[in-house]
Amino acid sequence: MGSWSLEICNNKQAIPYYKVTRKLLVPLIILITAFGQKSQSADNILSNSREVTIDSLQTFSITNATADDFYTAKSKSRDKILYDTTTFKKVNGEIKLPVDRKWKPFVTFTDTLLNTDETDFREYQYLGQFDKIGFYIVVGSFWEHYECYLVDKRTGRQTTIWNTPTISPDDKFIANLSMAYGLEGIPNGLQIWRIDRQENNQVEPISLVKHLELDQQIWVPDNFVWESDNSLILKVASVDKFMNENGQPNKNDFYYLRLRIK
Repeated sequence: MGSWSLEICNNKQAIPYYKVTRKLLVPLIILITAFGQKSQSADNILSNSREVTIDSLQTFSITNATADDFYTAKSKSRDKILYDTTTFKKVNGEIKLPVDRKWKPFVTFTDTLLNTDETDFREYQYLGQFDKIGFYIVVGSFWEHYECYLVDKRTGRQTTIWNTPTISPDDKFIANLSMAYGLEGIPNGLQIWRIDRQENNQVEPISLVKHLELDQQIWVPDNFVWESDNSLILKVASVDKFMNENGQPNKNDFYYLRLRIK
């Protein structure tokens, strides 16, 4: 308990995958104290007002938020998914999504081994699309696994993400949480994808780049909402509370975090 990891990418190069364990967090806490800040436990380092910087190219911070912050942002947020599921219906276990590429004009998702106990079982569902940036959203359910796909309507290129995505107010970022907590080896946290626009690229004028990935064992995400173009608020419960309540935390077990990206 108390360990976390993150991955940050930028336009020039991928910054290596960092893993921070309790042994590394102790010197960090001492350093914070030396600068006149109140020290904190390793288990709380992601839930208090601290800015974490990896390299000078990218910065993000996580600070405390409130339930009022979360529900105020919720009341102002707008779901930007176009739910046009009747347009692309599944036929004989197959979803065919048209794309602009000439040599292969469809991206196809095919169900396999439905209504069986086979571990190769897979089932797909077309959720809708971010029509403004031109990406379909497809959900894939597997044996003890779940993931989503963002499909570029121009090229057919697929980006695999952990869970159902939500786009930021200015259409510059897409965020998603991890799948439900509890299965061994499954990530726990969130991903943020940057929407890169390249006006001179006629083939792929818009592409998705992983901007931030948090995978940690301090808190379990329950929900989130975009608060602004560069910040979101997470509703979380501690891993201990989650486990002690058999995956059903009480209302008072939840707290809120504000994540800002730059």
